[in-house]
Amino acid sequence: MIKNALILTLGLGVFTLSAQAAVVECIVSGTPTPQEYTADFCSSAVSSTASSVRFRLVTSKPIAEVSWTYSGSSGRWNCGRGQYCTFSNYNDEPSGGAQACARRVLYKDGTWENINACAYGMFWYGSGPVIPFTDEASSERIN
Repeated sequence: MIKNALILTLGLGVFTLSAQAAVVECIVSGTPTPQEYTADFCSSAVSSTASSVRFRLVTSKPIAEVSWTYSGSSGRWNCGRGQYCTFSNYNDEPSGGAQACARRVLYKDGTWENINACAYGMFWYGSGPVIPFTDEASSERIN
């Protein structure tokens, strides 16, 4: 009985570690400065309205297939079943955002897991993003 409980505990620990190791990163392309992938959130000014946000799933094991869900501004999505998912803004919208979530991953060793790893990318062309004040003190300091 104790041996079975120890094996179960160790097995759950391994599953927890693999679930925590999965993260979605994103990067904005079409920017005036070089960008790097960042976990969970990315944002940047863009050089033109034809920009994109590229997402990738990063795990501790080699990936065979990913199930993606996504939403965002009007544009085109290209996600397929691979490690990468891309949103392209070709609609002359000056700003927008996109979110991609990896929901299930199949590893090359034949194992799989359900995950809920997401990232959100934001881009703007022109004067910048509109960020509302979250407290009255910030508003008073500006006036």
